[in-house]
Amino acid sequence: MSPTALSPSKPGAAAAAVADPRPDDGATRRMAPVQPRTMVDQAAEAIVAAATSGAFLPGARLVEAEIARDLGISRVPVREALRLLESQGIVVSTPYKGMRLMQVTNQGVAELTRVRTALESLAVREIVAAGGGEARLAAARRAAAVHEAQLAGGDLAAIIGADVVFHGELCRASGNAVLHALWSSLARQLAVVWGLGQGALRGEDLVAEHHRLLDHLAKGDAPGALTALEGHLAWQEMFDFEDAIEARKRAGR
Repeated sequence: MSPTALSPSKPGAAAAAVADPRPDDGATRRMAPVQPRTMVDQAAEAIVAAATSGAFLPGARLVEAEIARDLGISRVPVREALRLLESQGIVVSTPYKGMRLMQVTNQGVAELTRVRTALESLAVREIVAAGGGEARLAAARRAAAVHEAQLAGGDLAAIIGADVVFHGELCRASGNAVLHALWSSLARQLAVVWGLGQGALRGEDLVAEHHRLLDHLAKGDAPGALTALEGHLAWQEMFDFEDAIEARKRAGR
């Protein structure tokens, strides 16, 4: 498949407030003020979105100059974005071969899925232990609604991005910051994998599964929620990702 032109990511939720750059007590700052999303962050998101939508297939070379040209920015933020993605396992740097998108194998996806399942199962148990309820799940409900709306739009990268946000909010609802941070560290790898698996499930089935899981959690039904989660994730164990990659390569010839 020939890479298509990249486009910068759309702005998401409001960025974190910027701290007042002038300490009112005259003390020397130990840390830099929090900044809004940088061009590096946006370039990284655009690269992942392109991989999610199939513009880059696993193992494809990522050429810094070409990405910078497509995004309409200089090569410096692209270079930093690629280094960031390398630290997250999305990009692999090989001597004399440059940067390439992560390889995806059935075994690798199985390993990733087991870790992801363990984290989300723990999130389910901690949500129920905290009493469940709609108030705790409000952000996840909103994310589920956004995912459903994106399905109607048909933008694959936006659909996958919304699905990632939903599962991230599910983990955030656990109240366990370590759990959420660990899940977030896998999010971009999951996005690439999910992009390859599009079509394995119908959009309406995914929507129904999201709502079923949230309904069980709202009622504090741990067994029901865990069963719903298990059913929701089961497709990844049955899907042949290596075959999907080869089919896309053939289609691109």
